[in-house]
Amino acid sequence: MSFSDKLKTRKGQLIFVCSALGISWLFLLIYFGNSFFSSLPDAAKIKKAEKDLLKLREEYAKVNAAKKETDDVRNRYKALASRAWHTHHDGVVETQLRQRISAVAGETGFKLNNIGAVRTGRLNGEFYHAEIDLSGSGEIGDVIKFIAEIRKIEPVLSWRRLDLRPDRRFRMNTGVGSANLAARVNELPPTRLNFNGALRILGYDGKWSAKELGITRPDWREIARKSESRRRFPVMRAPDRRIGEKVPAAAAKPAANPAAGKADGGKK
Repeated sequence: MSFSDKLKTRKGQLIFVCSALGISWLFLLIYFGNSFFSSLPDAAKIKKAEKDLLKLREEYAKVNAAKKETDDVRNRYKALASRAWHTHHDGVVETQLRQRISAVAGETGFKLNNIGAVRTGRLNGEFYHAEIDLSGSGEIGDVIKFIAEIRKIEPVLSWRRLDLRPDRRFRMNTGVGSANLAARVNELPPTRLNFNGALRILGYDGKWSAKELGITRPDWREIARKSESRRRFPVMRAPDRRIGEKVPAAAAKPAANPAAGKADGGKK
């Protein structure tokens, strides 16, 4: 059987195709074999690649740590700005701060002898500080109450200076004996203090709005409305009475009814 006759059969055609395919693969392997095997990494290349990968990981860790530190500083900066006096939210500090302190003094009944002007100083392009001097006098309970109410103002105020001293006007030397002096002391008014101090607050007037900073405290308009409402409709408080103070006889015992007395006299 000749070669041409074999190609006409199914088996001959399959053998011819497989032989041609094998020759083609052999040709390709011989032609591209050197470049293919040279491109395969050896132990030195693998070691160098591992070293480069480790270096890249270290650089990524450094960049990631620097980014995290930058984010932490930014978050702390925003938190500080949210706790500071925000001009657009809390109002102009030169006027609103004095009004809030005066409102607290009026609500607590504490008499301020002097409330100075607000002084401001720039710390950087976005932060500043504001200070105000106060002075007054009153009973020790009223002074403590006033200081406690000042603490409730938002943003929080800090005392840069605070001086409390006894009011000497009610402790003058009488020049008499000890017995008379003790009697005079018992007649003196309650203990009074002279109050003198300076309040300071941190202010912010940068690019972040109150919404971006997450400020939730009432703004200056709402505070003004509440203050006006309290002035129009004051809350009636019971009179303060100190521990150990005797109730006046007039308050403890009701006055006699003159009409009832006349009626009893008529019966007698």
